[in-house]
Amino acid sequence: MLTPSDHPWFQAHPVSHENIVWHWEQATPDEIAQGMRWYVDAHHVATVIANGDAHLGAGMLAIYSPQQGWIGNILNAARVLREWQGIGGPGSGIFASTSQKHAADRLLSGERYEDILAGPKIRDFAHLIEHGGDKDPEDPRVVIDRHALSVANGRALSSDEYDSAPLKGFKRRDGSISRRHYDHVVSQYHRAAEMISGISGERVSAHQVQAVTWLVRQRLNQQAEQQRGPSRLDKGRNRARANSEQAWQIFRTNHFPELATCPGTGYQTAA
Repeated sequence: MLTPSDHPWFQAHPVSHENIVWHWEQATPDEIAQGMRWYVDAHHVATVIANGDAHLGAGMLAIYSPQQGWIGNILNAARVLREWQGIGGPGSGIFASTSQKHAADRLLSGERYEDILAGPKIRDFAHLIEHGGDKDPEDPRVVIDRHALSVANGRALSSDEYDSAPLKGFKRRDGSISRRHYDHVVSQYHRAAEMISGISGERVSAHQVQAVTWLVRQRLNQQAEQQRGPSRLDKGRNRARANSEQAWQIFRTNHFPELATCPGTGYQTAA
């Protein structure tokens, strides 16, 4: 019987818990501290922007997370929740699709994000943010985005490599999500968390390992970019990041001054 690791993508891009542990070992004390509380801090953000409703705030952050930097993600979700209207699609002025707008409107109308979100990544992202971590330690979640998959693979994957990975799953008739190949990567984070917990003598959850190593991976990506010289695409991303940070700071100051800090991304603050 074929296992997930037999899939051609994983044959070409093998993942391992050793690669994850290696990234953990590269983490600075600040990255470990920040990563360990990342989802707790994100839970606080979701609660504040949704006026106390963590489920609503987490769902909105998940809806606007695909193909979006974290700060831009917060800004879009906060705008929607403040204006109580989904945004996205042609003419919206933001990098979000019409389908995201419709999903946001469904969430605002009272539907639960579990019935709206289709992919395992954004469902787990919403879950971890809503609860500030795992709701049930017996049902641990891990968010496998491009950076998390890169960590498990041991190198920075390109967007094309990530997009071709068999992680999207599909929604079954009973509403459940297939996640066999996705969970193959998740299992590497579980093994890494067990190893790290054994070494440190303190329990570290798989989602905390993911958050810490995610910060490390993005820092390493930025260092590699600086060493080789930024490409046109890098420069565009950096400008977009800087613009999002500036716009968020203005919006936060006007509407959410209590959100003095938000969980970071591992990148240095854009200038």
